[in-house]
Amino acid sequence: MTISVGSASYVNAIKGTEFEGMSIQMMAAMVMLEVGATKKKEAENKIAEMKAQNDRAKQLNNLLDRMNAQLGAVTKDEDDDKKKRGEILGQFYLEARALGVDTSNWEFSKYELNNGVEKYTFKGKTAEQIRAITSQIQHMAENCNSDNQTQMVKLQDFMGQYNSFVSGASDQIKNANQILQGLAKN
Repeated sequence: MTISVGSASYVNAIKGTEFEGMSIQMMAAMVMLEVGATKKKEAENKIAEMKAQNDRAKQLNNLLDRMNAQLGAVTKDEDDDKKKRGEILGQFYLEARALGVDTSNWEFSKYELNNGVEKYTFKGKTAEQIRAITSQIQHMAENCNSDNQTQMVKLQDFMGQYNSFVSGASDQIKNANQILQGLAKN
């Protein structure tokens, strides 16, 4: 690899590379544009993460709303009401697990029917136990939203870096053009 200097502001670049024949300013501009493209990709990935978090928060809130709609009709703490609460939890068990809700405190008996289908029988729950479960789901949804706020700060940083590198590349190109115009006049 050889570098030949044509003038103080112009290097005949690195022979045998894509930079061959470029000025230092143009090489710097290309590097800045490449780094800017990387920052843009990182920002796009962050946006995708935030969208996924937002979707998860919506799903958790939707689950919670549907659970509360059914649980709201069960107002007493008698045995029949406790049993009904357990049945309501059973309706949402698989969905809650799929969303990452810790269902270990939902207490159920699992058995298989003759044809191999799994059946869950949920134990009765007091109103206080139900409040703890719904509070946990609500907390998970709030954590998704809180995490999105943190991710937004990181996204703004990536976008700022992207803008900085693109602006720097533009400045380098402008400087190279001014030098070329100056040389052309001489």
